[in-house]
Amino acid sequence: MQFMVVTTYPTKGVAEAGKTFIELLAKPMKHVTLVGMWVSYGGDGITTWSVNEMEKGYEDEGVKELTAYFVPFLGIEGYKINVVPVAKPEDALTLIGLTPPS
Repeated sequence: MQFMVVTTYPTKGVAEAGKTFIELLAKPMKHVTLVGMWVSYGGDGITTWSVNEMEKGYEDEGVKELTAYFVPFLGIEGYKINVVPVAKPEDALTLIGLTPPS
């Protein structure tokens, strides 16, 4: 199971967000793997996108870990987060009864 996490925050929170991110890198999640992360800036601030995959059989624990992971960022003024479950196209096709090409 994968989750796309999108966060935004004003540029004045960059240093605080960076420090928090570095601290959290030293504490990897047990049942969640970071597949990839991207950062952009412009407009009103910073936007980050990350794809996180839950370990099969530990989805409940993974969701709890992912939620707890982002709590330290909530103190950054203007910080916003959106966590969305996502699926790879081949997995989504099987959900509607279709077989993806091999």
